Parts: sequence; C-alpha cells; structure tokens
Amino acid sequence: MYTTAFAFSYALEPATLSNNRRTLGATLFFALGAVVGWPFALAISIPFVFEELFLYGGDRVAPHVKGSWLTQRWTRFLTSVAAASSIFVCV
Repeated sequence: MYTTAFAFSYALEPATLSNNRRTLGATLFFALGAVVGWPFALAISIPFVFEELFLYGGDRVAPHVKGSWLTQRWTRFLTSVAAASSIFVCV
C-alpha cells in the first residue's frame, strides 16, 4: 500500500522529457510493491505506463519531431525499467 502511494505521488507529476525523476521513481515503487507485497501493483501501473509512453503531458511537440520525442520517451522508460529490475536482481 505504501509503495503504491509513493508511486502515485510520482505519477501525478506532469510527464515531460526533462523530468527523469518521475519515471524512475514511479517505476521503482510500482516494481517494489509488486515484488515485496502485492503483485497487482503492476496492474495498477498500466495507466502510468500508457501515459508515459504515448501521451504528451507537459511537452509541446511539433509534428516533425514526434518520432524523436517518442524514441526519447521509450528509451527513458526502458532505462528506468532496467534500473528497477537490476535492483531486485541484486537483492
């Protein structure tokens, strides 16, 4: 319950390319909640993942740079997932 609350506190911040803390914090706490206590925490994270990967949030993106913007968002999210999973592999 606590990890889900912490994850949502990060997820409520606007999604922008300059806010790496949001992605890493929410991903880490959703994963921590799923591993430590409640596996359905990953199901709760689905709206966050959808918003992070597909919605503009606070970014203003011109149509001609949408591809590079999308690539940067996916790269940042996958890096955060790798960091969160490496923490649990080491433990």
